[in-house]
Amino acid sequence: MNMMNNQYNVTYRIRQISHAVSGISIRKVIVQDIEIFILYISEISDRNAISNNIIKPLLHYHKNELITPEIIISSVIYVDDVFLEYDDDAINDYILQGKTVILFSNNIGYLVANTVNIEKRGTEAPQIEGTIRSPRDAFTENMETNLSLIRYRIKSKALKVEYFRVGKRTKTTVAVLYMVDIANPKYVRDIKNRLQEISVDGILESGYIQKFISNNKTSLFPQSGISEKSDSTCAAILSGKLCIMVEGSNLALIWPQNFIEFFDAADDHYDNTYMGIFVKVIRYAALIITLTFSSLYVALVAYHPDIIPSQYILAIAASRVTVPVNAFTEALLMELVVELLREASIRLPKQIGSAVSIVGTIVIGQAAASAGLVSPLMIIIVALSLMASFAVPDYTIMNPIRILKFLMLFLTGIFGLFGLVMGITFIVVKLASITSFGIPYTAPVAPFYFNDIKDFILSNIVLTKKRPEYQKLKDKTKR
Repeated sequence: MNMMNNQYNVTYRIRQISHAVSGISIRKVIVQDIEIFILYISEISDRNAISNNIIKPLLHYHKNELITPEIIISSVIYVDDVFLEYDDDAINDYILQGKTVILFSNNIGYLVANTVNIEKRGTEAPQIEGTIRSPRDAFTENMETNLSLIRYRIKSKALKVEYFRVGKRTKTTVAVLYMVDIANPKYVRDIKNRLQEISVDGILESGYIQKFISNNKTSLFPQSGISEKSDSTCAAILSGKLCIMVEGSNLALIWPQNFIEFFDAADDHYDNTYMGIFVKVIRYAALIITLTFSSLYVALVAYHPDIIPSQYILAIAASRVTVPVNAFTEALLMELVVELLREASIRLPKQIGSAVSIVGTIVIGQAAASAGLVSPLMIIIVALSLMASFAVPDYTIMNPIRILKFLMLFLTGIFGLFGLVMGITFIVVKLASITSFGIPYTAPVAPFYFNDIKDFILSNIVLTKKRPEYQKLKDKTKR
């Protein structure tokens, strides 16, 4: 009678599971008159591992000792990651994760074996963070692959990896990595609390997490860095930052991040110190060019031509004789055309995208100048502004600059040079008012930390003995 009740229970459990989980595969084997049911989803499970490491050993079990879940774990199946579970409510989640669930007709407990096999691409060269000297192993969409790249470089017991399930329907795995003996405990606690408070149907990419745990959900400027390179991520972890990895995303999030750190590249640390200083200056100049050059053109041509030397005034006036619109409209239209070409080149197929963007820019610019619709100087300025926007390593900091340059254009078009100064002042004040987990966005410039600024500019591991002071870390020394 008891065996009949158990048989009824396991049959009822399987019926419930099959009704709740679509596409489930069920394999039944009989060992010592005990029915054992193996449940899995074939699309996300390793069928060869299930056949060779679970089913085959069970069918070859011929010992006199009564088979039990404990014996199966210890001396029958060949799966390395397997455990005994009793929570019926968790069965569906285990199966949906790609794991194999083993039910018994004579036992309420069940086994969970890790046979996950998700299709994944191999490690490739980085696509976003272009470098010359740094390693070429970029993150993929597979969490285990990404963590292996981190552990390959940081072989320390102090490296802490904590997992979270985020998303009511997707149940996406999110990993938080940090050095337990370096990272500020307050940052760790805040990150974990914010992850646990996320309530949403699904998390499909790390950008979702970035929006949820930012201090200001509507801030124009990013408060976390992104990285697709394992060496850059390891460097951030060793400097006391926290890394967030999201299952299904090839970009890691780095917290906290301040403004100047977006201009730091891996090559700065690996190459000659003087070259690193030089390219950092170039990047800050690129930021200024992207933000202000079009607005400065409007201010000088439309409002303050007297600032320009007389010989250049005549040249500019001659080039604008046939232009049918004022300087503001000319600059606005050209900037919109450039942004249109930029967006089109991203969406086009890779094989023709670069060709279309280059040819389109040359043809449109030359045709517009020949037709007298815009001045040649305006084309030079817009082209230089476009090229400068690609000089910064982390593109996320340039996206708000691309938006703000239109704000600068409108202010300059209305108020002239005063509007340009007013716009720059507004941006600086906005930057100074942002914090990322209590760290001022403009640190170490404001508040001022001389040693931190020196270490950032030099980017030399030999000369840098301490970690950034403004992060308030547990271990401030690197040696």
